[in-house]
Amino acid sequence: MKKLSALLIGSVLLFPHVLPAQTFEGKVSMKVTDANGKTVPFVFNLRDGLSRLDIDAGQGSTASMIMNSAKKEMTLLMPQQKMYMVQPLTLAAAASTAGAPEGTADVSFEQAPGTEKILGYDCVKFVAKTKDGTTEIWTTDQLGTFLGLGMGGGGPMGGRRGGASSAASQPWAQALAGKNFFPLRVVSQNAGGKETFRMEATAVEKQSLPDSLFVPPAGWQNLSDMMKGMGGGIPAGMMPPGMRGMPGGN
Repeated sequence: MKKLSALLIGSVLLFPHVLPAQTFEGKVSMKVTDANGKTVPFVFNLRDGLSRLDIDAGQGSTASMIMNSAKKEMTLLMPQQKMYMVQPLTLAAAASTAGAPEGTADVSFEQAPGTEKILGYDCVKFVAKTKDGTTEIWTTDQLGTFLGLGMGGGGPMGGRRGGASSAASQPWAQALAGKNFFPLRVVSQNAGGKETFRMEATAVEKQSLPDSLFVPPAGWQNLSDMMKGMGGGIPAGMMPPGMRGMPGGN
């Protein structure tokens, strides 16, 4: 297959500035379902240049990540320990004219004809194909910039551990991150046609969001420096349950 970067040349994904910038403030509720039917709900809290991902960790607890495009930072919150960790946020490597990101050389990524309304928002469809299967992505330019799932390569858990990190390191997530597109539905199938991953929006609510949503709570311990000395990863025992259990893509 052609390289991802070649297929993106001339595409709106590579040139997001050709679209009028849309601003959105509010919440996008979503759910992810894996190949075994396990579903995890989560919420994106969005404001211009800011994104907070809250994942239902079960037993009444929530795991959260804050992404700040201006500071190029991602903050992982660990509520049970009242701790947090800040790491660099890398966006849109896949759509760079410098070439395709590591691991995506054998990927095709094309826009499909037609549009669809999802929860009242106009969406265009993209199709990503690899030797392992196909992913269909319905995106809108009416919800601002997608800052990713925060768990790709360089994230606190790395890009190859499965779960949320596996989903974030998928080519579709890399290609959309940092662009004026927001995915409202993503469906992956393996080479045999079996659905292995589904992420879809269940509600979109416009509302004002407080500044406090996008910063760590006062008094929490910052583990950033300590974790750098340990190689940058989070020990398994400290990993938020919601991050461990979130289903990933194929």
